[in-house]
Amino acid sequence: MHITYLGHAQLFINAGGKTLLVDPWFAEPVFGGAWFRYPPPPYPNASTMPHPNYLLLSHIHPDHSGPRTLSQLAKDLQTFALPFPSGALKRRLERLGFTKVKWLDAWQTHELAPGLKVTFVPHDRGWEVSSMVIEGDGVRVYHGNDNPLSIAAYQEVVQRLGPVDLAFLPYAGASSYPTGFDGDRATLLTRCAQKKAEGHRRFAEGLEGLKPAEAAPFASSWALLEESELWKNFIDRPTLDEALSGAMPVAMKQGTHLLRFEPGDEWTLETGVINKGLTEGWGYNAEDVARYAKQERDRINAAIAQFRQPAGAVSSATLNEAVHTYFQEMLQATAAGTAALNLTVGLVAEGARAWSIIFKQGQPPRLEDGLTGAEDETLTLTRGEWWGLLTTHANWEDVWYGYRLRVKKRVGAGDYRAFWEMLLNFDAEPLSERLAKKYGVSAA
Repeated sequence: MHITYLGHAQLFINAGGKTLLVDPWFAEPVFGGAWFRYPPPPYPNASTMPHPNYLLLSHIHPDHSGPRTLSQLAKDLQTFALPFPSGALKRRLERLGFTKVKWLDAWQTHELAPGLKVTFVPHDRGWEVSSMVIEGDGVRVYHGNDNPLSIAAYQEVVQRLGPVDLAFLPYAGASSYPTGFDGDRATLLTRCAQKKAEGHRRFAEGLEGLKPAEAAPFASSWALLEESELWKNFIDRPTLDEALSGAMPVAMKQGTHLLRFEPGDEWTLETGVINKGLTEGWGYNAEDVARYAKQERDRINAAIAQFRQPAGAVSSATLNEAVHTYFQEMLQATAAGTAALNLTVGLVAEGARAWSIIFKQGQPPRLEDGLTGAEDETLTLTRGEWWGLLTTHANWEDVWYGYRLRVKKRVGAGDYRAFWEMLLNFDAEPLSERLAKKYGVSAA
């Protein structure tokens, strides 16, 4: 088996006389115009890579299976994925015209070609994400993408499928927390340190559970390149080198050999990592990221502008009407999951309107115009970003993982996980398509 690491969670694998492309990301930016690939990718688009025989997709996030990336691939490419309940990935592939998609059940081992197998591993707490185990040429590879599991769930992988030779494991979660939350500098730095520690634990738990012969941290080859957002890079997530250093005690204890992959590097069982030096000079530090952002400034600004709705694109009255339609349907569909909440949330469209969602245990949640003054949490976005959420395929994950959301918490307010799960897990795509049609805007 010959593996080329393309950056982030992308692998190009030669095995069993076939080629596999896993979780491609060729088109940027993603997540509301926020994420760009970093270090600079040595393979900027699909045309710079050999054509794969098979495409494997772990989930719908745009840094793993974005529509602008998938549109660069042949529509008759044999594609494999899990059939998630929302159907969002299925809709995407159908919309793009993919004609050969095979949906595999969780834990179903499928033989792609003689001696070449793939098994999709589900998340153990119900997220719409999967890992993959790829076997070929006597090598078993675990591809973890965005699917952090419990130690017990990692152990189940080995129990079901056998020892892992090489594991690619996630280590750096992303979200608007903590840099989008209010608080002084000391509070911010404390929260960022806690989030970095979570990333270290995520990688260590993969090592402990899988006990692979070799392992590499991956799925964090990105940066925020907008000038106002540069300060957030690596403040709340480990760098590649920090992840390797932090995991060394666990790896040494169990005999796992840690590997360092840069985009473009290659690997075989016989050679180990072959460093190609294709991203040399671009380090995981604020200075190098800022230098790259300056170098690419015109391209970055133009790309961001394509994904940010202008503030004046919608009137205040129309925005208000669409917000009521959107949240009334969301609140009704998610009522069971929020039934125990006692919470008041403020929603603010900067320079336009504000609303309140009031949850009281035993009562249906309700949406009201204006703020009550007793908000436990207040969420702020620009008017344009609200309009994008309501009427395009942008969703709450875009503003959450794209560091676009600003959140103010009342002093003493609790942790309202059920509310955030409502926002992030509600499949708003069909609703947004209806709103787009009603208001005559493109949902693309």
